[in-house]
Amino acid sequence: MSLLTSLRAHAAALGTLEPAVRDDAPDAVHQMRVAARTLRANLRTFADVLPGTRRRAALIGELGWLGDALGPAREAEVLSAQVLALLERTPPEYVLGPVRQRVQAVFELERESALGLIGDALDSPRYRRLLKDLDAYVASVKPDTDADLSRLHRRVRTRMRAALPMPHGADRDIAMHEARKAARKARYAAEALGRPAKPIKVLQDVLGEEHDRVVTSCALSDLAAGAYQAGENAFTYGVLLGLVRCDSRDFDRRIDAAWRKAKPSLRAGRCRG
Repeated sequence: MSLLTSLRAHAAALGTLEPAVRDDAPDAVHQMRVAARTLRANLRTFADVLPGTRRRAALIGELGWLGDALGPAREAEVLSAQVLALLERTPPEYVLGPVRQRVQAVFELERESALGLIGDALDSPRYRRLLKDLDAYVASVKPDTDADLSRLHRRVRTRMRAALPMPHGADRDIAMHEARKAARKARYAAEALGRPAKPIKVLQDVLGEEHDRVVTSCALSDLAAGAYQAGENAFTYGVLLGLVRCDSRDFDRRIDAAWRKAKPSLRAGRCRG
């Protein structure tokens, strides 16, 4: 795959996925969000080889807006699935009160609200203008020179080396999340140029799973507070939080293994786009 092929394929995906997103088809919001994020990341990553600085900068901003509109619905979907999966692992005698009902009601309300925001975004002239401008750009653009990923790869290495030795806690969680974002950009760039991306994707996935656990922990604290305020027993949310922390115990081993395998794919080099 070439850079141009990748840009054009993801640009086309936005319009192709729109009916499914409007119908709330399974995984449609996620796929559109990935397409928008991939385009935004690669327009930034390949700034040195893609012409039209102002046009490209404007598209980066608008793709960020679209990604932000799609994000809350996807996040509510993921959090709901995470918490319900934890409940499935919990012995029935530890589930006290209407826990499942609260979880489903809270996240369904959040998702319904988020889907409304998506509908507003897709109905807006801003979205139509984005599709038009994006199609015009990818139809006419041609890379000026070869793509150099060395700076992008260096950022992943720097962030991983900074995060790995940090003590466990909020600062390390933030550092790992920053490493994950850098790995995601490196993966998108590798895929766009047809380079090996699987080891980078595995690294991103391991980091992403841990980030999901961090976000789930925060969501469980909020659910527990809501249950307590409603006069419900909050014991089960503590059990679920304990499960999340148990799942995190294997993270260091898994991230070390993923990092060792990803290093060879994160070497400096140039590749024609």
